[in-house]
Amino acid sequence: MNKPILFSLENCKRCEYVKKHLPEGVDIEIKTYPHDLKEWSPDQLAEAAYYEVLSDLQRTAPILLLPDGKKLTSVIDIKNFLSNIKQ
Repeated sequence: MNKPILFSLENCKRCEYVKKHLPEGVDIEIKTYPHDLKEWSPDQLAEAAYYEVLSDLQRTAPILLLPDGKKLTSVIDIKNFLSNIKQ
């Protein structure tokens, strides 16, 4: 993984806010899953488990996974981080 990945859920106001306010030109991957875990496909479950965000997404969203493995879960922290990498 060489760029941040934003994990979000459908019908998540915090997730939509972050996606709507992404700085122009910032290079991140965005993965959006159904809000209800029961609606996730086997591939989505496997992917979230692989990136070690499965249990986190059951508690909070969005999650920004950085290339070094650090996870940001605060909307303010995510917004600030993305603004800083754009500069």
